[in-house]
Amino acid sequence: MNNMKKIISLIIAFALVLTLAACGGNTNTPDTSNPTADALLSDGELKTGMKEKFDQMEYAAYTDLFYNDNGASYEGKTFKKDGTFAILKDAYNDITRYYVWGYADNTKCCDYQWEFVMPEGAEIPEAGSYIKLEGKMTKDDKALDGYWLTDVSFTTEADFKNAGFDMDLTTMSPTLVRVQIINMLQFKEKFENRSLRLFGRALSENTIQHPYYNESWTMHFTNADTVPSIGAYILIEGSYNANGEDNQITTSKLTVIG
Repeated sequence: MNNMKKIISLIIAFALVLTLAACGGNTNTPDTSNPTADALLSDGELKTGMKEKFDQMEYAAYTDLFYNDNGASYEGKTFKKDGTFAILKDAYNDITRYYVWGYADNTKCCDYQWEFVMPEGAEIPEAGSYIKLEGKMTKDDKALDGYWLTDVSFTTEADFKNAGFDMDLTTMSPTLVRVQIINMLQFKEKFENRSLRLFGRALSENTIQHPYYNESWTMHFTNADTVPSIGAYILIEGSYNANGEDNQITTSKLTVIG
């Protein structure tokens, strides 16, 4: 089963819906600072402090390979990629996965992510760093989507300093956040008590959901001093509490962004 089918089957299992939208544009916006929650934008957008990649052509290639099943056109060829570095904890397969990702455009409604095999002995950058790499597109059942980049060489172009969380989900594309949360819900004990940071919208006074798509994923959190309005963009910092059936984030700080 290829990566996309695995993801789709997990999404169906949790009643999640993948929504694709048309996107356009191609710009890069560098920002190598690492702000705290108090330094966020107030218009419903998270100021991550990461250098971000916006590339319509990369998004088109990603959808062509994985959604149009056109892998044969890419297999065995060498590609250069650049974008934000992400680390996915794949509890389903009990491995750590590495990605370079970006957005189709600055609406951030559509994203793409290329999985790659970390070179043996490489110094792994912090999640959220901006990297450039070159590698061969390889078909492999061990890749989450059925294809990944192998024989990779990469450089870190802009370091991102970890803010101290075990899992900073703001360094992931929205798609990878969804996959990570599915893992957390399915394999609760493997993520117990891990500190995390998560961005989304308030579905209720104690439930956070995907920032753009309704109920694509949801997660409960304990009430904090700040009670968000329904639909508000929020940033939650806390730890994952998987005890009992109602797994949730034990909130240490909740910031309303917009």
